[in-house]
Amino acid sequence: MQLTRLLARMLSWLPLRMNQAVGAFVGFCAWLLNGKLRRITEINLDICYPDLSETQRRKLCRDSLIETGKQLTECAWIWHRPFEQTERRILEIPGQQLMLDAQESGKGCLFVSPHLGNWELCSAPLSKGKPFTYFYRSPRNPRLDSVLIRWRAHLRGHPASLDAAGIRRGLKILKSGGIVGILPDQEPDRPNGIFAPFFGKPALTITLLSKLAQRSGATVLYCVAERLPKGKGWRFHILPADEAVSGSDALQAATALNSGVERCIALCPEQYLWSYKRFNTTHDGAPRPYAR
Repeated sequence: MQLTRLLARMLSWLPLRMNQAVGAFVGFCAWLLNGKLRRITEINLDICYPDLSETQRRKLCRDSLIETGKQLTECAWIWHRPFEQTERRILEIPGQQLMLDAQESGKGCLFVSPHLGNWELCSAPLSKGKPFTYFYRSPRNPRLDSVLIRWRAHLRGHPASLDAAGIRRGLKILKSGGIVGILPDQEPDRPNGIFAPFFGKPALTITLLSKLAQRSGATVLYCVAERLPKGKGWRFHILPADEAVSGSDALQAATALNSGVERCIALCPEQYLWSYKRFNTTHDGAPRPYAR
């Protein structure tokens, strides 16, 4: 753990462009080694982009692993650099008025951030003006949990665990007009999810988000911190959600949620975390695609 903290600190000393170059090298090595991350990425791209040529999917796979490497190293940069310095690197905010209107409406606001671009960075713009609380799933290593919470606190976000107490806390914040963030594209436990189409294939999808939105009356918005080239910084997108996301029909809500995630991915598909086993649980008992 001490080595992890030392490496993160050293990466934060580098200029952002050089930091991302280190990350790009790490990601390119993952591509060259042709290991687990590349295999999962290739399977996901085969599922989600069947209309692309093999050459196009191969390039997208390589670019995705490179961008994932950048995300890994630049997190050390944003977690250790002065908050104001990170904030200055958010150069554009398309859809900013949507965010301002939601924050000034007096209702709660539920921000949905897929594993796209640098999702960790989303805390920075969302924590301006009002306290920002985010749901998180604890890592398997409990020692890493406390380190991550401390690092993330640098971006002025407040954690809420994905257990009964944390969910009650998040709902209370939303009902009082506060701001809460959630990641929509991790597989939930079977009792807490429903199979809904994601790029045309059934994917186990969370129902918590629609329940929170429905019970609190909160506005739902998507946000994406797109990485700009050559270490320039980030473009922070705000996108509206379909009203069906907050509906009482669980399947329609989950379908609308996944459709919104697809719209976000279309902004910068190479920056999505395609190395995550999004289709690991099958709806019909068929063999898992990653077992090939």
